[in-house]
Amino acid sequence: MRSPLMQMLFPDRVGNFVSKPMSDCNGEEIFQELCGHLRFDLDTVESANCIPCRMPYITSMFMPRLRTDRPLPIPRSSKNLAFISQFVEIPDDVVFTVEYSVRAAQMVVYEFLSIDRQIPSISPYDKSLLVVCQEIIDE
Repeated sequence: MRSPLMQMLFPDRVGNFVSKPMSDCNGEEIFQELCGHLRFDLDTVESANCIPCRMPYITSMFMPRLRTDRPLPIPRSSKNLAFISQFVEIPDDVVFTVEYSVRAAQMVVYEFLSIDRQIPSISPYDKSLLVVCQEIIDE
């Protein structure tokens, strides 16, 4: 059986079902905490195997932050310095996609080389109840 990769945004907080921080838990305890949150009966998944793996920087893009924590792709007044990657601020876009990194690079290249080309637009995600209900009806 393949298992999904799961990540914890706050590994140093004490869990709700295992009373110690996630970073101190073994695989069985991590799985017990997950099952508690998902309301799974541990007996039905007793043969599961959870192998902890620390990847401290993988969640850095999703950590709580301010809009001013990341630089713009081209800092104000910059003539020859720019940033590209997941760690720049592009308003209304979502990190952790290839499109985000590509859009950052396009913004920089088009600006510095004076290329008159449109950056692909950002598709907004509408979470309104009306949109969600319409999606359900359309299925």
